[in-house]
Order: sequence, then C-alpha cells, then structure tokens
Amino acid sequence: MRLSHVMNVAGRILRLFGVMFLAPIVVALYYGERSDLGGFLLAGGASVVLGQVMVRASIAADDLRRIEALAVVSGTWLVVAQLGAIPYLWVGFGPVDALFESMSGFTTTGATILTDFEGLGRATMFWRSLTQWLGGMGVITLFVAVLPRLAGDMRQLFFAEAPGPTDQKLTPHLRQTAAYLWRFYVGLTLAEVLALSLAGMPLYDAVNHSMTTLAAGGFSPRAESIMAFDSAAVEWIICGFMFLAGANFALQYRAMLGRPQALFRDDEFRTYAAIVAVAAASLTMLLWSSGIDGTVRTATFQSLSILTTTGFASVDFNLWTDQAKVVLLALMFIGGCAGSAAGGPKVLRHVLVGRYTLQELRRTLHPRGVLPVKLGGAVVSEEIMRGVLIFFLFYILTFAVCAAVVIGFGADIVSGLTATIATLGNIGPGVAGVGPMESYAHLHPVSKVVLTLAMWIGRLEVLTVLALLRFEVWRSAHWKGAVRRDALASVR
Repeated sequence: MRLSHVMNVAGRILRLFGVMFLAPIVVALYYGERSDLGGFLLAGGASVVLGQVMVRASIAADDLRRIEALAVVSGTWLVVAQLGAIPYLWVGFGPVDALFESMSGFTTTGATILTDFEGLGRATMFWRSLTQWLGGMGVITLFVAVLPRLAGDMRQLFFAEAPGPTDQKLTPHLRQTAAYLWRFYVGLTLAEVLALSLAGMPLYDAVNHSMTTLAAGGFSPRAESIMAFDSAAVEWIICGFMFLAGANFALQYRAMLGRPQALFRDDEFRTYAAIVAVAAASLTMLLWSSGIDGTVRTATFQSLSILTTTGFASVDFNLWTDQAKVVLLALMFIGGCAGSAAGGPKVLRHVLVGRYTLQELRRTLHPRGVLPVKLGGAVVSEEIMRGVLIFFLFYILTFAVCAAVVIGFGADIVSGLTATIATLGNIGPGVAGVGPMESYAHLHPVSKVVLTLAMWIGRLEVLTVLALLRFEVWRSAHWKGAVRRDALASVR
C-alpha cells in the first residue's frame, strides 16, 4: 500500500470537508448563538489545515489500488468523525461522548448520549442533523461528485463506500453518477421539508427531520423524537420518506426518469416492500391484541423506522409486549436495500443467502445438477456469493465480540445485545436501557468506545475496515517518495 497516495486523496477530501462547517455557522449567527461559533470555526479551520498539510506532504495519486481505496475511505470516515466532534467538545461534552455523538451522526446511527436536549443550541442541533445528512448518501460520494480531479481514484473510492453488494452506476462516468445521486437526494430532502411544513411542523424542525429521515439517521432536536408532534399527518409523511430512504436510490432515479419497471422488477425492492407489509401487519395485530391505540399507523411507522435503520420513535416501544419487540429485533438484523441510505446487512444479502440455501437443499437431492443462484434472471457468480457469506460471518463475529464487551462492562444482557446490533446496524435505539426514550449516556466509557467502533465498522460494511487489520497490508506499506521537495524545504 502506498501511504503517500492514501494521504493525498484523504487530504483533498478533508480540505473540502472544512467548508461544511459554514452551514452551522450561518445557523448560529441567525439565531444569535455566538457562544457556539468557536467550535465550528475551530473544527472547520482544523479540517482545512490538516487537509492542506496532508496534500502538501504527499504526491498526487494517478490511480488507487483496492486496498488503498479502503484505507482512504476508512481513514477519512474516522478522521471526519473526530473533526465533527470538536463542536460537541466546545459545548461541554467529554471526549468519549463527543466522538460517540459525532460518529453516530456521520454513520447515520442515531444513537445518542444526550439527556438534556434543551441545553444545546439550535446550531449544534442543526450540526447533528447535518452530519447525518452528509453521511446518508456518503461523505466520499459527495466529494467524488464535486472534486475536480480524482481521475482513476473515483471507481475504487465510490464502490469502497457504497452500501451493499451492488453496482450503482447510472452513467459510464462515476463523477456524473455521484452528482445525479446527490441531486436526487437533495430533491427528496426539499420535498419532505415542504410536506412537513404544510403538515404544520415548524420550519426548523422540518429541515432537521427531513435531513435525518432521508439519511435514515433518526436524530431529532426533540427529546421525544416524532412523538413530540402527536400528528398523524407528520407520521405518515415521514413513513413515506423513510420507505424511499431505505430503497435503492439509483433505481428510484431511473424510475423517476420514466422507467418504473426498473424499480418494480427488482427482486430486492419487491422483497423489501413485502417485508415492510408483513412486519407492519404483524405488529398491527400484536398491538391491537394488547389494546394499543393507533395500531396501523404506529405499526407501519416503527416497522419502517427499524427496518430502514432510521430510528425515529412515534411511541415508546419499550412499553410494548415481548412479542412485538421480537418483530422489531428481527428487523434490526435485516436493514434496508443496497444502494440506499439505510444501514444493516441489507435486504439483497438476505435474498442471496436465502436462494443459496434453497439451492443447497436442492443439491442434496440432485448432487450432480447444475443449480446456480440467480438474481433478476442473471446468474450470481461464486465470487459474489462467497463475499456475501463472508460478510455475514464477520458481521456475526463482530456483533458477538462487541456485545460481550458491552455486557462485560456492566450493561444488562438485553441492553447490551440490542445496543450492539443498534450501533453495528446503524439503527440507533435498542430496547430496555437503550430504548427510544433512553440514551447511551449511562454506559461505561469502554462500552461507548466499542460501540463507536461498531458504528464505524457497520457503516463501512465490516470488511472495508477489517481488511485493513491484516498484517501483510501494513508490512507492504511504503511511503515511496511521499514528501515533496518543497515540503522538505519548508521544514528546513
């Protein structure tokens, strides 16, 4: 791995990332929250300076190898979360809590350590929402769309960050594809802002909730989340946009251009819609039998919120029966569609594993038969199936290790297990001590660090991060003339 190339590309991204802090600065000035400005100015300046130093101390990359792209994506997400934590440190968060909240934002997890929502200014709350909105489509994808020179780096970076085993290309040019996806993402966000405003939600809340809905993130400036509005119209609007956030954006874009068959002929999308329908119907019956009012709306909202890993709450489902909680727990292990803003293992992987399992059962009856796994009429290669199976193996192992640590440091078994899957799957709320009206603040600092890493690993699809832990990756790493002569001269 050529560390110089990794540093150069990451530096250019960080340099541009500093511009993102202008948005909360404008909000702080608008609301007269001048005491919060320092945190955003410091974070933005640190990002620009760090990025510039990295670029000046390295050589531009003509291309990136696969492992180098993984290093850029993993490293950039980790550094971005640290820079994003600076505004939280400024307003009084501890280092562990600040990093937890920042990582939860950028990975669109929505888990929070906040207990006093009234104590934070509007600019800081807006920054929480903005971090999720940036992370929903992808930090790297945004900069692929706007950076003028990434050349051969684009393909490797784009697909190293892409959620799920899918090719999201809309055009032969990846920069144009990234731009189309971001324009579509922005359009959906603006549409939800308008819809929520017409439904009576204040504009500030409409903007924040629209950003975190389309990002499938779930951060809310209200302590009671969506339950604070007590509005059927608001909940149904958010239901619709959560459904879109959990579906493949590239397929939705093609459908919008007049090719709806691309969406409805897609095996994953049909399975996704069926899961939503079955889960909502199951929860409706379970809630109705337990005497809870508004069951259809409540069941649909919470099914979508957990399946798409958005994590909003229209009710405190901690108060539901164990049978209803089991439905939500099952949805936590599924996630949304590949190519969406949703986290989790993804519906596509479950479809492929299901079909692979059925084919293996058939193979026991017909050992000499040729029984390939097919998706959309095309044969799925052995390489893809192997990747899917390996993903699930490492996903379960990561879940088991993280859960053991969290429980070992004092969490009860239900809170520990659901906190782990809620962070690894980028869902947000769990059950019991980390339920929708609770927070992660009471967990041991070591548990928070482990769950912060789980968010990072889960958002980057596990293998992107774990591949970098192999010894041979760093044994073969070299600088290869990384430092420019002018940089050396400036040091002298």
